[in-house]
Amino acid sequence: MERSPLASNGVCFLVSSFKISIHTHARKEMGVQFLIRVKRKLPSKKKWLSSSFLFLLVCHEFCVGTKDFANQRHNLRGKPGQGYYIEVAIGTPPQKMNVLIDTGSSNFAVAASPNKDLDYYFMRNGSSSYKEVGTKIYVPYTQGNWKGVLATDLVKPKSLNVSSRSNIAFITESSNFFINGSNWQGILGLAYAEISRPDKSVTPFFDSLVSTGGLDNVFSLQLCGLVYKKDQMSDLEMGGTLTFGGKDHGLYKGDIYYTPIHKQWYYDIVIVDVKVGGTSLNLDCKEYNFDRTIVDSGTTNLRLPLKVFSGVVSKVKSFVQTMPAPPSDQFYSGLSHMCWKTSAVPYSFFPVISLSIPVGDGTMFELRIAPQQYLRPVGEVYDEGPGVDCFKFGLSNSTSGTVIGAVAMEGFYVIFDRANNTIGFGESACPVRDETALKSTILGNIPYKGNYKDCGYNKKDPNTKSLTIAGYIMAGLTCVCIVPFIIVFIKWKWQDRMLRYRHHDQTDLIQTDR
Repeated sequence: MERSPLASNGVCFLVSSFKISIHTHARKEMGVQFLIRVKRKLPSKKKWLSSSFLFLLVCHEFCVGTKDFANQRHNLRGKPGQGYYIEVAIGTPPQKMNVLIDTGSSNFAVAASPNKDLDYYFMRNGSSSYKEVGTKIYVPYTQGNWKGVLATDLVKPKSLNVSSRSNIAFITESSNFFINGSNWQGILGLAYAEISRPDKSVTPFFDSLVSTGGLDNVFSLQLCGLVYKKDQMSDLEMGGTLTFGGKDHGLYKGDIYYTPIHKQWYYDIVIVDVKVGGTSLNLDCKEYNFDRTIVDSGTTNLRLPLKVFSGVVSKVKSFVQTMPAPPSDQFYSGLSHMCWKTSAVPYSFFPVISLSIPVGDGTMFELRIAPQQYLRPVGEVYDEGPGVDCFKFGLSNSTSGTVIGAVAMEGFYVIFDRANNTIGFGESACPVRDETALKSTILGNIPYKGNYKDCGYNKKDPNTKSLTIAGYIMAGLTCVCIVPFIIVFIKWKWQDRMLRYRHHDQTDLIQTDR
């Protein structure tokens, strides 16, 4: 998995000698052209060594990245609405566990006690490499939560010849977290340490893998939905690929478009516009990102802030109102599903939903999410009979910002390039469910006149100096208000004391006279 200078050098010499045209990233094309120009000006044979060294440096810059990640393909499985999981081996001897892939959290956790929704769990006393840290951890999610104890152990993902000692939370209690029949017994959070629980001192799994396994600080996801290897798997199972250490050129088509990571906690990016059927919602771009926009494989739907969601639903309704028996309001709220004959799913009535994402100041690209992507199949077990397919609306409203979940990711190849602080999107090479219907695409190199940074939600840090000044002012006002009360109180107490003193003297005199 590590870079081989010798291999890179050989590839570059072959490219320069035979002028092979490689269509990968635009940067590599620049490298090939540069090599061809250098070859024409090669020095004499006496300087071959220096020329070779020059080629080595150029290849390191331009040609490295065409690694073969084919051995990691098809390592994800899943069921509709229950997420994608990967097999990992934990401990010594290794115990195989399936863990949910979640780019929306940072903790690595597995079941370590019996649970009614699980067939098995990790046996801590069965691993000689288990080392308990002892820290208690509690993690809540949008749905469900768990409690556990922090420890470390050896971890090796399936199809990867690299293992690392990683922080693992061993779950001892949970509520509405595990899903009966989902076939996963834990969760693999792939986000940044900033949102690790109980605090950011808990190094996430992928960070450990990069530091000890010699991998590049990049991973990529191809989520394929129900159509994955349909000839070999039942329609109830989803599949895909998680590539550690880079991107697999065989899993996407065309160009990759990168957008800056807005903030390193979740994979937080910025959306500058949302369109339905090619028409913008015309909202202030801050509305799309309030209070964040994250790329989260652990969330099923494309979730949008209420105002944005309402605008999208309104426009979708205007498109489908002419179709026979259009969906009810309950369909859009996720409370019901729609069923059609397998060969007559009315994709053509539904519009394309587009997310406009900046490359930087001046340009952007659009993720064009096709109807056959956001109409989410519920799986054959929920269909109403043979030859009938049922679907749910793959969008929902959110109170915590925009979440680009699995429904949106399934049409694209997504690269989490942490080394360069960017996230890349390419068109997925997954087979589509319906070849005759519109497919999800990316439209790139679109001019953008605004400043995308103005669209991001920036939580203002408290100004300590301002707060101090405000505190003094409030203290002063409090003193001004309370001093008169103190004076009145002291005066009252003094008068009361004097009256009591006089009354005491009179009583003594009377008693004396008797």
